Amino acid sequence: MLSYTALLKAEQLYSVAPDGSGTRTLSTSDAVEYEPVLSPDGTRLAFVSQRDGNPEIYVANADGSGAARVTSHPAFDWDPAWAPDSRRLAFASGRDGQSELYVVELETLALARLTRTAADEENPSWSPDGARIAFSSDRDGDEEIFVVNADGTGVVQLTSTASDDDDRYPSWSPDGTRIAFTSDRDGDEEIFVMNADGTGVSRVTRNEDDDWWPAWAPDGTRIAFASDAEDEGALFEPVGDIFVVNVDGSGLHPVTTRRGAADFSPSWGVDGRIRFTSDRAAMFAIETAQVDGSGRKTLAASAAGDGLGRWSPDGRRLAYMTYRGGDAEIAVISAAGGDARYLTRNRLEDIFPSWSPDGKRIAFLRGTEDGATGLYVMKASGGAARAILFFEEDSSACCAAWSPDGTRIAFVLEDEIAVVTANGGRLSTLTSGPGDKTSPSWSPDSRRIVFDSDQGLDWDVYVVPARGGAAKRLTRPGMDDEFPDWSPDGRLIAYSARAEDNGYDSALYVMSVTGGAPRRVPLPVPAIFPDWQPLR
Repeated sequence: MLSYTALLKAEQLYSVAPDGSGTRTLSTSDAVEYEPVLSPDGTRLAFVSQRDGNPEIYVANADGSGAARVTSHPAFDWDPAWAPDSRRLAFASGRDGQSELYVVELETLALARLTRTAADEENPSWSPDGARIAFSSDRDGDEEIFVVNADGTGVVQLTSTASDDDDRYPSWSPDGTRIAFTSDRDGDEEIFVMNADGTGVSRVTRNEDDDWWPAWAPDGTRIAFASDAEDEGALFEPVGDIFVVNVDGSGLHPVTTRRGAADFSPSWGVDGRIRFTSDRAAMFAIETAQVDGSGRKTLAASAAGDGLGRWSPDGRRLAYMTYRGGDAEIAVISAAGGDARYLTRNRLEDIFPSWSPDGKRIAFLRGTEDGATGLYVMKASGGAARAILFFEEDSSACCAAWSPDGTRIAFVLEDEIAVVTANGGRLSTLTSGPGDKTSPSWSPDSRRIVFDSDQGLDWDVYVVPARGGAAKRLTRPGMDDEFPDWSPDGRLIAYSARAEDNGYDSALYVMSVTGGAPRRVPLPVPAIFPDWQPLR
């Protein structure tokens, strides 16, 4: 079994009136869900959900109830777009190696592929007469707007900008005469409108933020869109709100104003309401699950943040970090659930707990907002903590890991893997050279340490002898592979992987120490910081 830090309700579905009133939650799962679109007949909602382990297209009742999966494939499916008859959906999928467009019949689930190129095609939008589909493609080097007949024939390019400019997110007007889209041709991303044949391009928005994802009002007089901004209170950057503007650029006003939240992917329904995606309900949680994804259980969760669960040696408790009081504290909770018990309560930052092999003590880092001040040890029952190593002022340190033989504690100091004897007597640095290193984890025999580093093209998992020496890379470039943890029997390593700078796509993987293809742990929520339950 694994414990891990889960991001619950990372992206959820909502609807709101254009004046910002009456916000409603449409999601019925704590999984990542996004891109809600109401059917033209107003009876059903299409959206993307990861509730079954990876992004698939779902259709539900208009209020979000009764969700049913439409697509089922290991690759990602996204960008659902209704046909005017409300019987078909166009969508983008990576199932053939790159992003291509498909159409699915909802009654039979029959699938037809629309595009066949080596380029990435996405953002489909169906014309009101059902004859054509607008989409974005990078087939000429940058993203441009194209249209294709609904049967996949007759591709026509509508926009052609400079090689470093992108046009994307096309959206047909209700009368079929115009297409709104996002473009960065004038610097930052703004909303533009053109005639359906690509002529008569005009700019709608003008501001310093990026404006994207336009959606027409049912009467064709206004456009909803998402606009991003920087916000120090945000869980992830950038954040944004939904705005509405008249087609001539006048009458701009915000629809959502949730500080620290990212609101995006607006779509305007025939009922006059705007559906959108938001991370406003996101919370970090301590969870456990089997390696096959079964038996998932949430032990602790809060909007403030609970995370980095670490099993006790007997596998019955987890120590973890919590920010519920504003500062980081160490708490312990039973693996069976129940109330947590705080081990520290102060105005300092107590982070990255690690149990001693006998289960009697916990090592952790202590510091302030400016940096770590030292490595500390306390009794597992709580009480006063004792510093075994002090750092220079405002040092960068994290990730304590007690060796299975009990003699040493590994941690990160100034972006290198360091090891100190458990009594604080001797300090040594195991790594050096380019790139940051973090997240050390001991092999069961205490002879090797795995860690992650960005010394290559991206973050990968490496292994180094515990006494020092050359590090060996274990994972391949292509994703950011982070937070490795060695299994108690020494045969496997669990870690999390994500696309660069996208925490919402973090997933757990398990690989053999001797190599081979990693296996994904199928979870409906983003997950990081895996930790193996000890053998009992």
